[in-house]
Amino acid sequence: MRYEEAKNFFRAELEKYFFRGFELVEVVHGIGTYTLRNMIIDEISNLDYVNIIDSHNPGSLLLELLVPDKRTLRKFT
Repeated sequence: MRYEEAKNFFRAELEKYFFRGFELVEVVHGIGTYTLRNMIIDEISNLDYVNIIDSHNPGSLLLELLVPDKRTLRKFT
């Protein structure tokens, strides 16, 4: 998978979990050159509904999704 494909895939998956009401998501990016990790951090820096909870594991990031209540969320799905 190329960088742009990975970025688009990540955004689509993140939105899927957001609209399903998930509050915590662990993204496993693996250990290597940190290209994927840096891409993920860069992407979520532009989003106001995602926080990094834990970045101590070198192969994954734990993200908090700031999802609205289920009633509000149903309006958008």
